[in-house]
Amino acid sequence: MAFPMFGVGRSGGSKVIARLADASIRRGHSVSFLVPAQKGVPSPGTPVEVIQVPRIPIPRDRHIVPTIMSGVSFQYAKRLRGFDAVIAAYGPTCLPTKLAGDRNLKRYYIVQHDETIFFPPLTLEHWVVRLSYSAFEEGRVFAVSKWLQDMVRKRGGPQPILIPPGIDHETYRPRVRTPHEGKRVLALARDDKWRGFRVFLDAMDSVCREVKDVKIIAAGGTSWRPRTSCPIEYVHPSDDELAELYSSCDVFVLPSFLEGMPVPPLEAMACGGAVVMTDCMGNREYSLNGENCLVVPPRDPDSLAEAIVRVLADNALSERLRRNGPPTAAPWTYERMGRIFVESIESM
Repeated sequence: MAFPMFGVGRSGGSKVIARLADASIRRGHSVSFLVPAQKGVPSPGTPVEVIQVPRIPIPRDRHIVPTIMSGVSFQYAKRLRGFDAVIAAYGPTCLPTKLAGDRNLKRYYIVQHDETIFFPPLTLEHWVVRLSYSAFEEGRVFAVSKWLQDMVRKRGGPQPILIPPGIDHETYRPRVRTPHEGKRVLALARDDKWRGFRVFLDAMDSVCREVKDVKIIAAGGTSWRPRTSCPIEYVHPSDDELAELYSSCDVFVLPSFLEGMPVPPLEAMACGGAVVMTDCMGNREYSLNGENCLVVPPRDPDSLAEAIVRVLADNALSERLRRNGPPTAAPWTYERMGRIFVESIESM
């Protein structure tokens, strides 16, 4: 089987694909990742064959609008011939998956987000993603959350097979909390507007006016450094270091506007962290407001600030969230995710 991809990285979506590849390999299947040719392709962290597909140079003039698809889609389609199954796990890879000419090829699509929000409405990628939800047969579409199942159906697609994602429980587990002065609020620093990082910083400006000695720990690879009145430290942690931060910081915040199935709050819960998150749709798979997290409306810095202050000021609430986190995260395993996926593929 083959997974056409536009890159290999540490994102949640990439981790899901790597684990599904592992599960397939353990069941005796050979797996290949197809990625655009480039220098220094990152290791996918799994024993798969990585095939680099050459790009087609696209002239940049006023008559042609280059997209991430225009230079590789047809090359991908040619290279996919000869595989038994192709799994598109990112909307723009659906086009080369459908263009692959072998009629015996089994084509699948794993929906991990409403990917139309990734691209401007007038781009080729936006419309390929929008139409892809209805372009695959019954039994050939997977979704990582129930709301994504509903979204695919509403957009004319078949009922997807649910494959709940997992987390690495060997890494994300309760740790001994490292003592620190003052209060520490952890968030993932992301460039995309829909991730809500700017809203989070606006909320933290309010938090700093109410709670003394508060510091933001911003984890991630963003190059964006917006102004904020609250002290902030940007860090680039390994997975193990991130688990330590989940356990030790006073609260972890997910401020996204929309998520397919947000895994970082589950990782934080598994580590015994206190979580505040927005109602970003995918969180409804596991969030219980007031029990294992606090949930607030998206795009609302005032409500977000109020929830953060509640956790920082109320020790009983903080301890309840920390206590209920690990049992919430426990069922979300890579083993369950991989088993459902591989058994579904084999049954077809």
